[in-house]
Amino acid sequence: MEVGASQKAPEGWNGLVDSDEAGTFFQRSDWPDVLIEGGIGAEAVYLSLTSGGRPLAGLPAVAIRRGPVRILASMPLGTYGGPVLGPHAPPDAVTVLLDAFRRLASRHDVCAAHLMDESGRLEAPPPGFSAHTENAHRVRLDRPFEDVWSSFRPSARNKVRKARKAGVVVRRASSETDFLIYADMLDECVQRWGERSVFGRSFFSALSRLSPDVVQMWLAEHEGTAIGGDLNFTLHGRIMNWGNVSRTSARKLAPNNLLHATAMEEGAREGAVVYDLGSSAGIESVDAFKSAFGTTLVELRMYSVRKWWFSGVRRVARLREHGRSG
Repeated sequence: MEVGASQKAPEGWNGLVDSDEAGTFFQRSDWPDVLIEGGIGAEAVYLSLTSGGRPLAGLPAVAIRRGPVRILASMPLGTYGGPVLGPHAPPDAVTVLLDAFRRLASRHDVCAAHLMDESGRLEAPPPGFSAHTENAHRVRLDRPFEDVWSSFRPSARNKVRKARKAGVVVRRASSETDFLIYADMLDECVQRWGERSVFGRSFFSALSRLSPDVVQMWLAEHEGTAIGGDLNFTLHGRIMNWGNVSRTSARKLAPNNLLHATAMEEGAREGAVVYDLGSSAGIESVDAFKSAFGTTLVELRMYSVRKWWFSGVRRVARLREHGRSG
């Protein structure tokens, strides 16, 4: 057996992820491909432990450019990464893969590295890494939807009823045009939050070409116009919500609540086990919104390392950005 690194997914990579019950959509090659096509990631990095040319275990990552240096992340943009283990992975697979990831992180052109251990397979931080915990909001769907619905707080149920009474309808998106409509709504939300979006239209065009078995998009419409959207990724009966957006002018119609409720109801009907709303990033209003769906908190652990000179690089990047926008 040998461990190697490549920018191209080894043959059988997605099969490896699919064979791991703890594997997520973000560990498949689809996610790095979309990030790179969308201009967000510079290159994919696949660490794999192989035998006879077939991967037994692996650890995917994406390198993101920051000027002349890179940030190495598994996986970037608030999504789940970490080691993937196939049924024939050796007992020391996690240790071997973490050592390889740590060596990559120590390279002179890597300014920081992040590793999300969603599966809980890391017993301790890799040497030199610090640990940070987050809580993900999750709803169990392996029960009648009536039970899921009754676990919603009254405020959430009332907003779903309000949206339906106002004539808001939800449909499953299917075309590139639908994904680009979502992209426009996300841009509007990001501006409302006082941020700058890193997701261009090419990112969503790439997403629209992936299998609907792993990419799930819902659009909320009112009087024939899209007013909200819900983007989810699915694997192993887990629906992971990536983004819930709405137009500012339509927030009074409560499309966000109806979108989540619809995705959960359809997921439960189709045999999904979990609806994962992710973390709240310490934002109280987001935490309150997600908690209203009767969520259970699950602790996640992220491991990070930053080079001592990284803060200087960030200051220079911010000054350059300010100069371009001034």
